[in-house]
Amino acid sequence: MFASRVWTLLLALIAGALIAIVLLATDLVNRERLENATALLYKESDKVEISLTLHARKRLDVLLTATADEDVRKMLAEVSANADKAASVREKLLKVLLEKNAAFGKYKADILIALDSKGNAIGQVGTNPHSRGYNLAGFPAVDGSLRGYVRDDVWKLDNEVFLVAVRPVIQGGRYVGALVHALVVNDKLASELSPKVQLAFFSGNAVIASGSPEGRALSSTQRAVLAEQLDKMLADKKFREKGYSDVERVQSKSEDFMAVYAQVHGEAAANDVGYLLLVPVSLMATPTEFYEKAGVQDINKLPRGLLIGGIAIVVLLGWLWNYLEAERPVSKLHKAVKALETSDPKDQLNIYKFSRRIRKIAISFNKVADIKVKAAVETAAGAGKSIDSILGRASEGARMSSASFKFAEASADDIPDAPPAPAAGPRPVSGAQPRPIGSPPPPTPSAGSPRPPVPPPPAAPATQAGSPLPTPEEEQAYFRKIHAEFVALKQKLGEPVDQLTFERFEVTLKKNRDALVARYGCKVVQFQVYEKDGKASLKATPVK
Repeated sequence: MFASRVWTLLLALIAGALIAIVLLATDLVNRERLENATALLYKESDKVEISLTLHARKRLDVLLTATADEDVRKMLAEVSANADKAASVREKLLKVLLEKNAAFGKYKADILIALDSKGNAIGQVGTNPHSRGYNLAGFPAVDGSLRGYVRDDVWKLDNEVFLVAVRPVIQGGRYVGALVHALVVNDKLASELSPKVQLAFFSGNAVIASGSPEGRALSSTQRAVLAEQLDKMLADKKFREKGYSDVERVQSKSEDFMAVYAQVHGEAAANDVGYLLLVPVSLMATPTEFYEKAGVQDINKLPRGLLIGGIAIVVLLGWLWNYLEAERPVSKLHKAVKALETSDPKDQLNIYKFSRRIRKIAISFNKVADIKVKAAVETAAGAGKSIDSILGRASEGARMSSASFKFAEASADDIPDAPPAPAAGPRPVSGAQPRPIGSPPPPTPSAGSPRPPVPPPPAAPATQAGSPLPTPEEEQAYFRKIHAEFVALKQKLGEPVDQLTFERFEVTLKKNRDALVARYGCKVVQFQVYEKDGKASLKATPVK
């Protein structure tokens, strides 16, 4: 069995190695996914910064067409020179602003405000049109623009956050005012600015806008999870100093994603306004996901022929080793044992025809056979020649058989054949009174309870000294009576009687009768049917 054991060990090692590879591959794939998500978030975070800068530049560029308009410059110059003229020019100014704002296209402002040289709002279009009378001086972007600079900023006004672009208006070499272009930060704007990942703007611990390239907003569950994370992040001193965080993994019962947080550049940063990027994490929980997530193209790339051939070779080699080391030696041993059925009882297995474990089995078989043969020989030598061992002691009545009276399908009966008549023994010593043949010996008390009396046998055909023997008809009638009693008892005990014909029964009775007559010199033999050990038995008793 050495080759089979080596083969089994090899297969176990290969299976263990494959399982280890799959488990390691699962860990490597999960680690690679986390690393890729981290790298992606850092890269997309830089893209958001660039997108915000480019978006502000675009708004400043389109705003130039409005600040360069001659009517806008003249009207703001008049108001800057005389504030009382604001009411007279307002309607015309608002009309021009509406036309210009509509011409901005995709960069149309949600609020477009005209300011005089002191930062007072002359008028606005968009949200709350015609609003006026307030002053925006003090905002860094406005103050810088009134001094001739172009500026962009992020403002938080009430509960809304705006992306702001401010450009000065110049007339006659003087700065006569400015135009403010403001966009509300909402889901639409977040979707336009978002790169390949989810983008969300927050104010405090609340997400105010979110989007993705597909236009997908954050779920309510994600918003609730992010609210907890934002509280922790805004309380982090390092985050406030740096203005951005490292990539963090956020896990809950229903959510698992990577996120990075950053504050906006501008006035709104002081009001805890910023943005975050997040990527859902899809890790492999079990190695079977390799097969579940494999596509048709992946399956088609598998070397099916090589895989099927390798499996077939492994199976065939396993069967071969099993046959050579197990089935063939056992079959060889079985044939050798079958051959012993027709050989001499003293024959044994040739142990040198077998090897290893099978040889040990053959040696054990030979030892058991020797013990059995020896026991049989001793039994035959000690009791096989005594008629008492076959027919029972005379005191118990000459017993024909102690086994149940059965017939095999072929021919043999369980009742032993009559033993040959013994040769004449030595004459008794003079003076000794010989015991008559067939007379019962004196009873010998046993160690236990006394033997129960044997029931009287049925009467044989009556004979007297000097009278003729029973006729064949009388003897056959007697045999039929015994046969009927024997069959009735076997049926009562549930034994089969299909093969117990009278003809075979009669032959057996006559053989045993003749054996007893020859042995004891009796004239008649009586037969008795009785039950022994739950089986029907027959006892024979010689009668002088």
